[in-house]
Amino acid sequence: MTTFNPLYLKVYNVLLNQIQSGKLKHGDKVPSEKELADQFEVSRITSKKALDLLSEEKLIERIQGKGSFVIHSNAEIDASSKTKSAIANRKLIGFILPGFDDSYGMELVKAVEQRCSELGSNLLLKFSYGSKEVEEQAVNDFLQMGAEGLIVFPVHGEYVNNKLLELVSRNFPIVLIDRFIKGIPASFVCTDHRKATIEITSYLFQLGHTEIGFISPPYEGTTAIEERVMGFHIAHSEHGIKLNRDYILTEIKNSLPVHEKTNTLLNEERVVLDRFLKKHQSITAIVACEHSIGEQVMASLSKHGRSVPDDVSIVCFDSPANSKILFTHIKQDERNIALKAVNLLHEKISNSASTVQQIFISHSIAEGETTKSFALK
Repeated sequence: MTTFNPLYLKVYNVLLNQIQSGKLKHGDKVPSEKELADQFEVSRITSKKALDLLSEEKLIERIQGKGSFVIHSNAEIDASSKTKSAIANRKLIGFILPGFDDSYGMELVKAVEQRCSELGSNLLLKFSYGSKEVEEQAVNDFLQMGAEGLIVFPVHGEYVNNKLLELVSRNFPIVLIDRFIKGIPASFVCTDHRKATIEITSYLFQLGHTEIGFISPPYEGTTAIEERVMGFHIAHSEHGIKLNRDYILTEIKNSLPVHEKTNTLLNEERVVLDRFLKKHQSITAIVACEHSIGEQVMASLSKHGRSVPDDVSIVCFDSPANSKILFTHIKQDERNIALKAVNLLHEKISNSASTVQQIFISHSIAEGETTKSFALK
């Protein structure tokens, strides 16, 4: 496996050794950013970062227009060199995710950071906000900063992140969470979305519902949603109940929490939901692919005089404990997903022989206030 040591640390360590050995003495001028870039065949951004780190540690002084000069002798820095070297050599782990809210993601971030700290790593965090361009830029930025491994919660969409594909092909340590990406043979840790949807749909069947709708964002290229749609189909088949494909709506284009959506987007989605629910009033229960979608469905039903759960039951994935209404939902084990992902990444960093692993974390059904048994009126 290729060792991915940050380039700026290589430059930094050479200069540090020269200062410690006395080759560069107090008052000596240090090579410039350009000279270092040429010498080590790196970018000036990289050489600047190495000089900035030496400056932050009070080993050199950078004077604009004149250059950088050694301000400590080898004797003065010898006592603290081991501590500083240990800090500089702590692993940097990059974590990229679309964002988080109370329903899902907050515990994930906390657990990833906690486990990284326990293993002696520093965490770099970046939100992609569902943008593939931001995600790709974050990957490049983290590599430039010297990240030795990446944990990525991929954005929705029918595309392959070419940078991730390139890194995986080079055996760079990457672990995906929540979903996998078709075409990228990377390890992943997530809920078994198909199994979870089979179980939550079966739960509605057991309550007596047979006219069940399914609402999600478009699922092309997003394996988590594809698996949930597949689970919805399989549940009908297993229970011998005919699936009405007209009851499936996959046009909620943005799965951000309701409070983060623009008025224009909310209005567009309200029109789509209103039309769907008005057309299919025979539906008595709905599987919402995400908590935010469940909230929108409830609001749309209420506007048209239909109550939850008396008229329509709703289940979803994830539901914050502090929300006004607790949905009956699939509860994902965010903490265990995070722990497994960080452990797996550290294993891949340490062991080049580690194979691609697919780890599914168990889930549970949490009963809330949005479901009840169906009875013919």
